[in-house]
Amino acid sequence: MGETTLHIQVRDMLKRPVFRKAEYLASHRALERYVRWVHIMEVPEIGGLLSGGELVLTTGIGWPEGKSHGLSFLQQLIACGAAGLCIELGEHTRSQLEAMKQLAEAEDFPLIWFHEQVRYVDITQDLHFALIRSHQRMVAELDQLTTSFHQLLLNGDGVQPLLRLLSRNTGYAVALYPLEGEATAIPYVPPEQLEKRRQQWLEQRELMAHANHDRYTGNAAAVKVTDPFSGQLTMNPISIPVQALEYTFADLILFPHKHTDPDPPIPDLTHPSDEYVFHALERCAAAIAQDWMRTQYMEEKRRYKEDMWVIDWLNGHHSAKEIHEYLAAVNPALCTGQAAVVLFDSSPAQHDSLRLQKILIQRNIVARSVFAREGFTLYSTVLNLQIILIVIDPQVASLRKSNLWSCIQQLRQHEQEQTHQLFSGLYGIGQHYSEYPRLRESLESAKETLRIQKDIGVMEQPFYSNLHCYRIIASMKQSGSLTDFINEYLGPLIRYDSEKGGQLLLTLKQYLTLCCSKQETASALFIVRQTLYHRLDKIESLLGKDYLLPEKRVATELALYAYEYEHGSLI
Repeated sequence: MGETTLHIQVRDMLKRPVFRKAEYLASHRALERYVRWVHIMEVPEIGGLLSGGELVLTTGIGWPEGKSHGLSFLQQLIACGAAGLCIELGEHTRSQLEAMKQLAEAEDFPLIWFHEQVRYVDITQDLHFALIRSHQRMVAELDQLTTSFHQLLLNGDGVQPLLRLLSRNTGYAVALYPLEGEATAIPYVPPEQLEKRRQQWLEQRELMAHANHDRYTGNAAAVKVTDPFSGQLTMNPISIPVQALEYTFADLILFPHKHTDPDPPIPDLTHPSDEYVFHALERCAAAIAQDWMRTQYMEEKRRYKEDMWVIDWLNGHHSAKEIHEYLAAVNPALCTGQAAVVLFDSSPAQHDSLRLQKILIQRNIVARSVFAREGFTLYSTVLNLQIILIVIDPQVASLRKSNLWSCIQQLRQHEQEQTHQLFSGLYGIGQHYSEYPRLRESLESAKETLRIQKDIGVMEQPFYSNLHCYRIIASMKQSGSLTDFINEYLGPLIRYDSEKGGQLLLTLKQYLTLCCSKQETASALFIVRQTLYHRLDKIESLLGKDYLLPEKRVATELALYAYEYEHGSLI
C-alpha cells in the first residue's frame, strides 16, 4: 500500500535528491519522526509560531553572536514538537554545531546541515509537493476502502466482514463493543472472555474520553485499558464512537499490538501511519452505523405492522390470555411485571399522521436502546396524533418510577437539537398495573395527568400517582361541583380579600402548610406575631371556630388547593 499519510517520515525525506549533499545526525527514533510541513524561520524566539511536526529550515542569520543562541533555538524547537532542524552552515552557525549535535543526540531529534549555500525554496517546494501527492494518494486509498465497505454491506453478512477488512488494512486487532448486545473481535476471542473485556472497557472508557490524543505526532495521555486478546493492560488504543441519529450505540477500537489472523495479509502491506488508521476507523464506524440503522429501521417497520394489535390492547379488546400469549412469545419475563402508559401531547407542528409515524420510527430506535439499558421493554404507537409509549418493567413488584423518568429525560435531551421534537413537550405517565388488560385505565390516567398539568402547570415528574388531591379536584371540576365546593369552604375569605384587599387566603394556606405553627407562619409571611394573631382571629370569625377540626380542616385544605387549581398559586 505504501506511505499513505499527509506526513513524510524523516528516513524517507533524507533519501530525496534535495538532501543529497546534506549531512545529518539522527538516531533510529529520530528517523521515525514524521514531517507534516516545512517552515523557514530566521527569528531567534519561536513563541507560538509552530504547532508541531514542522521541519524548520534556517541559515542562523538572525542569531546574535554567541554559542548559546543555537542551543536555545534548538531547545525551543524540541519543546514545540518540531520534526527536525535543517541548518545552512555559515559564520553564525558553524561554531555552534558541535554543541547542537550533543543536544540533538540526547533528545533523539533530527539535525541536518549543509556545508554550502542551498536554495531552501527548492527543499520547500519538493517536500510540499510530496506531502500533497501523499495526501491525494491517501484520499484515493480511503475512497477505495469506503467502496469496499459499501460492497460488503450490500452482501448482508453483518459487521464481521467490515471488521476483518479494517484489521487487514491497518494491521491492528479490532474490537466492536456495543452498549447493548454481543461484542465482536478480529481475531476471534471466545464470547465469555470477550463479554468480560467489554464490561471492563465500559468501565475504562471514561478515562479514554479524557485522554488528549494528538493524531499527528502520535503523542497521547497515558491511559491503560484491557486488551481483549491478551487480557493485559495496554497503552492508548485508538477508539471511536459508532453513532446514528446522534446516539452512540457502540465503540469501535483498534488495539496497538498486531495479532495473528487466519486470513492472509494484504501483499506488501506496510504499517500505515496514525492519520490513515484514524480515517479508516472513521469510515468503518460509518459503515457499521449504516448497517445498524438499516437493521433497526427494518425492525421498527416490522413492529409498526403490529400497531393495530397494540391499539386494540389500549382499547381493551384483548383478553388477559391473549396478552399473556403475545408477550410470552417475545419474553416470558414480561408476563410478570408492571406496565404503564406514557402519553406525549400533540404539537401543532405534528399535524401529519404519516409524517409523525416516520419520524417516530427513527426516534424509537434510540428510545428502545435507552429504555433497554434500564431493563424496560417498550411498545409505541400514535393515536389521535398523540404518541403513546407502553413501558413494561419485567418481574418487579412496583414500577421503578425514577428509572422510567430518567429514560424520558434522556429522550428529551437527545432531541434538543432536532428539527422535529416528539418527546420534548407536555407528557403524562399513567397509573401502573400488573393486570395488563387494565392498560386502558393507565392510558386514561395519563390523559388525566396531561389535562391537570394544563391547569396547574408543568410537573417535574408527571406521574398520575403524584397528583394526589388534584385527582379529586379534577373530578369535581368535570362534574361541575368545584366552584360550589370552593365557595362553601372559602367564600367568606375570598370576598373579604376582594373587598378589603386582605391576605387571609394566603395566611390560611401558609398556616395550614406549616402545621399551625404560629411562629413559623409569621416568619414565612414576614409579619409580626401580633399581626398574625389578628388575621387568625378574623379567619375564625369568618369560617367558624370549628375550621381546624380534623374533618373540616381536610375539606378546607382541599378547597385551598382547588382555589389554586383555578386561580394560580397563593404562595
